[in-house]
Amino acid sequence: MKRDPGAAAGAFDRGLEAMERRDFERAIACFTSAIEAGDRPALALSKRGVCRVRIGDRSAAAHDFTSALDRDPRCVPALVNLGNLALEANMLEEARTRYEAALRIDETSAPAHHNLGVVYRRIGRLADSVKELRRAAALEFQPLRMMERFKQLWRRR
Repeated sequence: MKRDPGAAAGAFDRGLEAMERRDFERAIACFTSAIEAGDRPALALSKRGVCRVRIGDRSAAAHDFTSALDRDPRCVPALVNLGNLALEANMLEEARTRYEAALRIDETSAPAHHNLGVVYRRIGRLADSVKELRRAAALEFQPLRMMERFKQLWRRR
């Protein structure tokens, strides 16, 4: 049974707030409502997956990340998160592939650059690792990126 979109208005934002409070069970419930209501479903699936990682359910998290990509193949956070799961499992080639795919979609993804740098370090490509880590740091501290984060924080209040 589909929920009324109006009934879950703001569910995604409530999920983000619950994540910030580290109330992952509540966040999962909010993101589930957002998915059902069509409120940024791919991003909600990716965020729900992150919550599931935080509570130790990596299998369900991987399913959420994959489902996010089924909804939107260009969902960079889901690609990065699948890369993170692969990196944690020491599946370096899969992780590299996921991060590079994310960067083909969004070359300004600081997490993708950072984690690709970690992969490069682990496989011995130190110069490439340093380059990616520097790129991630530069992106993370760009004034426009910081301004956007402040705007997002302000909107959540």
